[in-house]
Amino acid sequence: MSNASGGRLLRGLARAASLLAAAAIAAVVILYPRLVAEDTASVPHGFLVVLLMGMSAAWVHGFGFIPENRILRVLFSPVVAWPVMLIGAWGVFLR
Repeated sequence: MSNASGGRLLRGLARAASLLAAAAIAAVVILYPRLVAEDTASVPHGFLVVLLMGMSAAWVHGFGFIPENRILRVLFSPVVAWPVMLIGAWGVFLR
């Protein structure tokens, strides 16, 4: 396997991981909202926003959109999306 095809494979796997993570978060939040909070008064709004921002960036990366703007390219990369999703998931589900 050449270096170029190995890089393409890793990018494809990263995009697939982003799509799967974003889909899993969307499914949990939409299909089983009680996992997020038992009632509307106990919703961790700050962490939920962080989780959904990470999920949105993961959708963008997973579908393969690459912005021309350097700042947006970094924001919609897995380097940003995955840690933001992890921090949000920790705050919403594990805290």
